[in-house]
Amino acid sequence: MDYETDAHGIPLTALRRDYAFKAVDDYNVRMYILPHLAAPESRARIIAEHRANPLYRPTRPGQPAPIYSQVLVRLIDKLRVVPTAGKHIIVETEPGSEYTIALLPAARGETVLLTGETYATRSEADHAIFLKRLKALLASYGIEM
Repeated sequence: MDYETDAHGIPLTALRRDYAFKAVDDYNVRMYILPHLAAPESRARIIAEHRANPLYRPTRPGQPAPIYSQVLVRLIDKLRVVPTAGKHIIVETEPGSEYTIALLPAARGETVLLTGETYATRSEADHAIFLKRLKALLASYGIEM
């Protein structure tokens, strides 16, 4: 039998292609995340929730613990699992005062590409990346942001 192989000659089986993981992941996105993101009003609430606390600050004395909603927790988990090549990251270009969005290279050791998109705080940069990844996720399911 002829099998499709990868660059090293190893057969690309269903297990190696992660079919089961991708199917379960797609199911989870469609069942537990997309229903909350499809409607502009609920999407705006989720985005506002992240904007208010993008770095998930710890509990402070005399204040209730900052807890994300269940849908935001699931969404953040989903948005963090993206391919490394082209992944948006934050580079501190001026210590404590300037944070630049960058893209990871396809291979380890290659140059990180700075986009020129800068922010005054780490929180602003983190929220900007959240919005970029959210837009890409929605586009992959045919939803415009």
